[in-house]
Amino acid sequence: MKKGLHFLVSLVSLVGIVGLSSCNKEEQGSSIQLTATMEDCADVHNAKTVLNGTTLQWVAGDEIVVTSGNSTAKFSATPLGDPTMATFTTTDANFTANGTYVAYYPAEKCIPWLNAMNISTRQKSEDGSLRMFPMHAYSEGSANLQFRNLCGVLKVNLQKTGVTVTSIALTMDQKISGTYDVDNPTSAEATLSSTPRDGRGSNTTTLVCNQSINTAHDFYIYLPAGTYSGLTLEIQAADGTVCTKGPATSNVVIVRSKYSTLTLGGDDLTFTRPTGATGGFFTINEDGDQVWFSQGSLQYYQGSHIWHFADEQYDIVGNGNSNIGNNAYPGPIDLFGWSTGNNPTEHTLNWPYPSPLEDWGGNAIDNGGNTPYIWHPLTAAEWTYLFRTRTTNTNLGTTNARYVAANVNSRNGIILFPDNYTHPSGITSPSYINGTANGWSSNNYSSTDWTVMEAAGAVFLPAAGSRSGTTVSNINSICQYWSSDEYDGTSARLLGFNNNNLYTPNTNYIARSTGCSVRLVMDYN
Repeated sequence: MKKGLHFLVSLVSLVGIVGLSSCNKEEQGSSIQLTATMEDCADVHNAKTVLNGTTLQWVAGDEIVVTSGNSTAKFSATPLGDPTMATFTTTDANFTANGTYVAYYPAEKCIPWLNAMNISTRQKSEDGSLRMFPMHAYSEGSANLQFRNLCGVLKVNLQKTGVTVTSIALTMDQKISGTYDVDNPTSAEATLSSTPRDGRGSNTTTLVCNQSINTAHDFYIYLPAGTYSGLTLEIQAADGTVCTKGPATSNVVIVRSKYSTLTLGGDDLTFTRPTGATGGFFTINEDGDQVWFSQGSLQYYQGSHIWHFADEQYDIVGNGNSNIGNNAYPGPIDLFGWSTGNNPTEHTLNWPYPSPLEDWGGNAIDNGGNTPYIWHPLTAAEWTYLFRTRTTNTNLGTTNARYVAANVNSRNGIILFPDNYTHPSGITSPSYINGTANGWSSNNYSSTDWTVMEAAGAVFLPAAGSRSGTTVSNINSICQYWSSDEYDGTSARLLGFNNNNLYTPNTNYIARSTGCSVRLVMDYN
């Protein structure tokens, strides 16, 4: 069933005809007619599935589940000329015209044998409307099914022009998603239980949307009835920036079949990148998964045991890495053996570098959110896809412009262009895109130039060199960035490039004891 949630005023009772075809092995039985209606509530209107003005409509393929006695079947809608009416069909012969019926909508969210409804951690919006608003109907000896809303609605009103919202993650101090029992299912007054089954579920649910805001706009999220505290919103925009609000100091009250409104004005909505992230979005596989890059290479301060991202993308430690293992050395190191997330100062050549990977991102990084497991390294396949396969949309005059060799603020390295990149006007356009054969000097940018390119979404991987034991070499000459994948018992895969060549991890590996750079990413979607 489809209906819009363009605004919430009242829920209109609309009628659909449900045709149930009874049959057995011998012959087709007669058609049974059920009438499906929606309750008339003062505060909810168009609160069911998709926006269509102010009218509730059944659409082809819309499904409900009906249980009668020991029989349960799924019914698929065929809309009639009046879209508020539909024929629902089944081949189950166990339904009778004067039976007792328990029905649920939508079919994919209900568990009829448990009399339970799944409140999803991911809800979908079409043009700001609400989808798959859970409902229940009960009829005893009557062909009239009157559906009753099982949830309430939080209306989030955003007053921020010029933003395209891609998702709104809602988090509370209590569970707001999971599998909820339907209390009193054989009653027209059935409701959802107050908590998910067995205490399971999530404190977060995310509304997935793609809505441009030119004026004030409403977004709708359905929630079980209850009084909730600690409301936090994380609003993600199409350009990759994020606005986080909360936690709220007052409670949010959700009432069945009614809505509560949360209004956020333009001054309340500041969109920024996540803490420690830089650049734009980068797709890393054929599934379309995207990541943020960390603001710089990973560093470790030995004396204070602090993990840190380099303050600038072109920053490297260089010869300071020869002090690895010397806690008296006040500065950081940034060349690590593979799988040294738990032992960052390990540098001996015969130490059994662990497998599977002991991930550096398993540590709290002081300027990267300071929470473990926010960040992680790319796999060999992801590095390779990033450089060799990824599709981009840029204004650089080259189809799928992905990277160039460059010198940024006197530091050699590789510039990565995000999936969508507009090169800033007034900055020299890069040459020899998707290649390194013409060397670092092909593209030279000052720190001022780079600040503008970085703001447009570009990422820089500096040539930090490598380390063997305590000997550091090839500073500003080669780049070697670990992947998360091993090659064999003593080697692991890595991204490598020098003045003339790029070596992706699908063909490139080195001894695990080698000190290489680590550049972590954060999952976006």
